Amino acid sequence: MRSTTHRQPRQLFPAFAGVWLAIAGWGGVVHAVPPADGIQDETRALAAETHRLLAEELTQFRQDLKCDAWIQASSFIPAGITVRRQAQITRREWSATRPAVLMAYDRASNSSGMSFAPVFWERYPAAELFEIMQETRRILADTKLSLDERLALATRAWIDRLRAMESVRLRQSLWIQRGEKQFAIAVPAALAGGALIAAVLGFVSRRRSASAGRRFLFPEVQVGMRFGAAYGGGVTSEIKTNAGAQ
Repeated sequence: MRSTTHRQPRQLFPAFAGVWLAIAGWGGVVHAVPPADGIQDETRALAAETHRLLAEELTQFRQDLKCDAWIQASSFIPAGITVRRQAQITRREWSATRPAVLMAYDRASNSSGMSFAPVFWERYPAAELFEIMQETRRILADTKLSLDERLALATRAWIDRLRAMESVRLRQSLWIQRGEKQFAIAVPAALAGGALIAAVLGFVSRRRSASAGRRFLFPEVQVGMRFGAAYGGGVTSEIKTNAGAQ
């Protein structure tokens, strides 16, 4: 009886363990629901008014740059994962392959990280994106300010910087388009002008060639003697109306 009694718990343990692993595995693949206003503040550091203002600015930023924008402030992150890696994971879960930028902050380590979707690295210079990361990290690490102030300042810093970079990119694309239009107009005009000049030069060259082939000789004139000097007898003029005479 004792052996039977001891066997039952041992037989039930693998079953419970399998159920627990299945539940844990299922929970691991479920993606977190992204915040509707773009801000996930687990630290409760943001005041209600700051939260509202940042949410409005993020909404306008999304419309201007046609991308997702997120803020994630957490009290801790899993061991072995950096804040930047956590930002990458969260951005992919919330935005998938869409253009997106996410700023993450960990209160336990007072560290931060940013994640940009690949399209951002294609649109803007990598050096400027790294400068945004460094500036954001510097602001969030400044403990002289409250966490509410740091989160607000850091968010507005990268919003303003990315908006300015997008404005420059759009202006440059317009200049290229205008340059292409001007080039498309200038090329046919240049070709037409070159053809006209070539035709005029050809005509002039042919006229010169025809003129160079013609020879004009002075007529033979018989002049008498005068005072014993040859050709000193007088002056003779002759006019011929026959143009074919050469």
